Amino acid sequence: MANPMIDEALQQIKEELMKAAETVSTYSYSPTARSVFSPENLDEKIKFLVPIDTPLRNRFPRSKGKGQAADWKVMTSNLQSKMHPSGNVGAGTATAIGFADAGSPSETTQTYALRSEAYKLLGRKLEVGGMALAASKGRDGEPDMQASRERAKMYEVMLGEEELIIAGDADNSALEFDGLNDQITTNSGNTTFLTASGVGAFCRTLYAVGGDPTLLVASARQLQALADDLEHSGGIHRGVISQGEVAGITGGFALARLVNPVTQSLIDVKPSRFVGYGGLLLTEKSPGGENWIEMEDLISMSRVDVPSTSFSYVSFILEATVLKVIAEIYQHEFTVGA
Repeated sequence: MANPMIDEALQQIKEELMKAAETVSTYSYSPTARSVFSPENLDEKIKFLVPIDTPLRNRFPRSKGKGQAADWKVMTSNLQSKMHPSGNVGAGTATAIGFADAGSPSETTQTYALRSEAYKLLGRKLEVGGMALAASKGRDGEPDMQASRERAKMYEVMLGEEELIIAGDADNSALEFDGLNDQITTNSGNTTFLTASGVGAFCRTLYAVGGDPTLLVASARQLQALADDLEHSGGIHRGVISQGEVAGITGGFALARLVNPVTQSLIDVKPSRFVGYGGLLLTEKSPGGENWIEMEDLISMSRVDVPSTSFSYVSFILEATVLKVIAEIYQHEFTVGA
């Protein structure tokens, strides 16, 4: 025998669910006027979508954000102690590291700048007609139109984020966060097309303040010039090919890494569509494994299904994020001519 109290409770729950899914004839996003369902996290799908066009988004670690803005301390001073009195090395704190028995070690002060930046929403709208979606189900050519369109929009959002990571400027647009070009100011300027020796000079500059770069991101034209410089100077050695292998030879070189001439560490080389004619030489982590650059997400890449007044499936592919350059003095941004 059914319990009247349980039946009544179930009916109330059913009514609340129907109210939550109700759509009125308006495109206002006020919660009282139109419902927006909970976001579905797309991080698992993103793991299988790692385009070569987004090298920085692929590499930078991501932390969970909270509140309306990200707050962090930017270290603007180096960690060096007393240095040799020569203009060829970095300037330290001029404070001795030694101290007497029963005494106290000297105190030095690092300088930090408090930075706060609001999270910015990035996204694309996806709409698929109801009949087109139904007709695509189970077909060989496109078994699920909505899923394939979703992947395309995810890729598009990733490309847009990559562009903002490099060239975002909150002063130019309130909808953007500040990118690397805007946040890196200490080591920044114009140069001619970069050579291997030029990269070494940048490495020496960063080494003087404690940096050890791990990533060079540059334009296609810049990387071609750099590869040509290394090949013509004998830096890239051609292999010896026997006569019998000539027909199957594969020509050309791909510059994947450079040796830091100062520390002998390897620097990964990646192309970017968004650096103009310039590039970035980045120190991604400290020797202790701390992140010197990271993304902070208030909302991870997600899909939000939005009720529609038309016969279509509507969703937003979106994220809310911001870029944090924590150790600005260990980074180098350069711009070159055409």
